[in-house]
Amino acid sequence: MADGGAYIDWYGKGRHQNWRTPSGIFDALHAEFQFTLDGASEPGNGLLPLASTADAPISWTGHRVFCNPPWSNIRPFVDQAPWADLAVFLVPARTNVGWFHHALQLGARTRFFLGRPKFELPDHNGNGHNSPVDCLLLIFGGQAHG
Repeated sequence: MADGGAYIDWYGKGRHQNWRTPSGIFDALHAEFQFTLDGASEPGNGLLPLASTADAPISWTGHRVFCNPPWSNIRPFVDQAPWADLAVFLVPARTNVGWFHHALQLGARTRFFLGRPKFELPDHNGNGHNSPVDCLLLIFGGQAHG
């Protein structure tokens, strides 16, 4: 799939797009980067007190943003990264798609990690589900605080 369009079309059909980032991953990143904004949230599913949603978007300008975007629509979130002081994305490791190369052109650094995150739905109290694909971090802008 040269442009990833067919993959995105398939992946978005009938699949939840509101999986919550595992707290172990988020907590470690938050300790390192001291986020001020959850860049892609749904009401009641934010990881930070300040969370941007589709119904109440918040500008990323001047913020230290954590973003686990809906995987069926990553590009619009990547486009916002240059406005943030720092933006860290948790995304599928799909290095053959346009949004990934666009992120690199915008200056993103990659960070890989071992294993697959175990995501949970916001109303799910069980053990969650392993990601169906490998994931990576895209890091834009400033460095860690501290």
